[in-house]
Amino acid sequence: MRITIADAVRITVAYAGIFRYQLSKVELRYWCVYRVVPKQYPLKTGRNLSDREKYTGSKWVIARRIAWWLRVVPTIELIGVTGALAMDNADREDDIDFLVITKPLTLWVTRFLVTVLLDLFSIRRRPGDLEFKDKICLNMFMTTDALAVPIKERDLFTAHEVLQVKPLWDRNEAYQAFLNANRWAKKFLPTAWASKVKVSTFIIRRSALSFFEPMARTLQLWYMRNRRTTEVVSDSVIRFHPVDAREWIYRELRKRLRGTNIPLDKIFYGR
Repeated sequence: MRITIADAVRITVAYAGIFRYQLSKVELRYWCVYRVVPKQYPLKTGRNLSDREKYTGSKWVIARRIAWWLRVVPTIELIGVTGALAMDNADREDDIDFLVITKPLTLWVTRFLVTVLLDLFSIRRRPGDLEFKDKICLNMFMTTDALAVPIKERDLFTAHEVLQVKPLWDRNEAYQAFLNANRWAKKFLPTAWASKVKVSTFIIRRSALSFFEPMARTLQLWYMRNRRTTEVVSDSVIRFHPVDAREWIYRELRKRLRGTNIPLDKIFYGR
């Protein structure tokens, strides 16, 4: 899709503004949609240290410590941070969102083991918690044989979600395998994509714990039966996002671009 650099910059600033995130010049070039911004192109932007950015340091310490302990779970291939913290934009009372990638056929076994470990230290955000500052929110699990985002969800919002992931550790280049499985994101965020991706030599490995997967799945689905809303739940993906952020982000972006001739549908959905 061909858009002017000026429009690409305008869209990028508007998108960041939805999250009250002021981009530096380096960040604006990094996250610019559809276009690579030449270094000589003049940018009128700046970023000051916000109160939110001040809160992220201690959260990163917690995230790294918990991720380090989760190495004991042999079925985990990657622990990554998502959400506001991944962008150093977390508020004081925010939780810490984790993405967990597992070996094939161990999604539910892994979730069980991780949940038990975090509950032992009372650091997991549980459904219905009113206070969840610095707790770990296990909002997304996926297996290494199902890393690609479904075609119907491939848009500007999800491209950001993919490329904003900050890996805390991985085994066997699982992070690069995740990026390579989602090459479609390059169209939306070319500079961010180019700075992260490299050729992956990832090999899918199975675990002996997969024997317990059917039982773990049955027990957890039974436990969750009265709490289910719009979550995505399958044998290879678990996503606990009761509210689809894609819809309100689209509406907010439309408000911010009102009065321009930018074709938002084409930009947002890549059509």
